[in-house]
Amino acid sequence: MLTTYRFDHPETDASKTLDFRAYVYASLFGPVYVLVNGFPLLALLMVLISAAIFIAAFIGFGFVDWFLGSEIITIFALIGVPIAALAAQGVAAIELVRMGYLRSGWREGY
Repeated sequence: MLTTYRFDHPETDASKTLDFRAYVYASLFGPVYVLVNGFPLLALLMVLISAAIFIAAFIGFGFVDWFLGSEIITIFALIGVPIAALAAQGVAAIELVRMGYLRSGWREGY
């Protein structure tokens, strides 16, 4: 799930690596992470994706709390749902950055 990606630019010999640290930053900062990597249009798309993840997490937590109603399950959901939402945001942001690099002419895996 947390795949490391390596990119090389064919003309400038520059290289980029998306590793575990990139996933952490992407999870925490989402659209800002995509923007800092130089993809403003993809950052706008990431804003929509982050909003959808937030809404899904909010509804998911509410559903778990309402449907199961147990205090211990609610506590676990209160901890687990935000962690899952952050992980989903990180994976989505890394995939957008990866797509941006590939569209910009970077080669993957060299």
